[in-house]
Amino acid sequence: MDRLQQRAIDFGEIVREILKQFQHLHDAAAGGQGNLGLQDLKVLEALGENGPQMMRVLAEHLGLAVNSMTSVIDQLEAKQLVVRVRSEVDRRVVNVGLTPEGRKIFDLFSAGRLHFHRALLSALTEDEQEILLVLFRKIAREGWKQVQSLSQHDVA
Repeated sequence: MDRLQQRAIDFGEIVREILKQFQHLHDAAAGGQGNLGLQDLKVLEALGENGPQMMRVLAEHLGLAVNSMTSVIDQLEAKQLVVRVRSEVDRRVVNVGLTPEGRKIFDLFSAGRLHFHRALLSALTEDEQEILLVLFRKIAREGWKQVQSLSQHDVA
């Protein structure tokens, strides 16, 4: 096995470990907020970060079919965390936004996530933090190139 192969295996293990940690963070946040599911939390996160959105746009962002998104929104609306608002310009368009309670949960989750990220970075010196961010940006750019390449192969 060559060195790049071994490093790729090591890198994959590290990434999986970090992803597990983020999954635990999401699970803890969802469980601590009235037993919200992970999908519920993702919806609140998308709306909190991007503001009110059309159902179709929200579904695309989360990789869900619109009919699946409708049932998720129905449940969140029943919990009074989101609200549907018809557009004044085009009554056929329905936007979904956070209620004050939904905003509160989003803010709590965001603060917890920021605390977690700060704790992870605090294990490094300032120079190491900067190097890590540069390297992660580079890896993220290459990752998107690979994702696009895979998507193009799926179409062909």
